Amino acid sequence: MEANRIEKEYDVEAGRIRTRQQIERMYTVSDGRIESPGKFEGEMLYVPFYWDLFLEGMADFEDGGACRFVVSKEDRQMFPELGNRKRVTLMLRGDGFVMEL
Repeated sequence: MEANRIEKEYDVEAGRIRTRQQIERMYTVSDGRIESPGKFEGEMLYVPFYWDLFLEGMADFEDGGACRFVVSKEDRQMFPELGNRKRVTLMLRGDGFVMEL
């Protein structure tokens, strides 16, 4: 069920939106946080997923350098770390790192 929604809505087959499994293979993750050096270091596991959505023009809102996403039930199924959050807001810092606000 989860993969079908992601494949349909986010075009995973084209390789532009990373799934949880792909993110876990790409980065060292501990307690839901990315430990690998790079632009997502120290951020939660779901941040690269939402950043990919932003890069594909799929943010729900953009406001002065920040992008915001409404968290869906399916998003929570893929990333239980989201808990009951209603939205995720990301920003690209001046040093090239992506951070959650």
